[in-house]
Amino acid sequence: MGMEWIDTEVQMPRECQRVLLYTPYPVFGEDYTCVGNRESIAACTTQVGRKPVRIFTHWMPLPKKPATMGLKGVTQ
Repeated sequence: MGMEWIDTEVQMPRECQRVLLYTPYPVFGEDYTCVGNRESIAACTTQVGRKPVRIFTHWMPLPKKPATMGLKGVTQ
């Protein structure tokens, strides 16, 4: 899977999959992304007018963690 935003109306992450989430709403100040999961998408809402809407509209898989080659004092 590529590193492109996926619309939550089209596809949701797998159960318990941690992903990068995007919101178009200024709920985090100037930061419009955070890490969460499927439950975060379903549970987090805001009010637009009188209608509750989901905060997160898009998500993408997290990249693989970096290799830890050559780090001294780090136990793997």
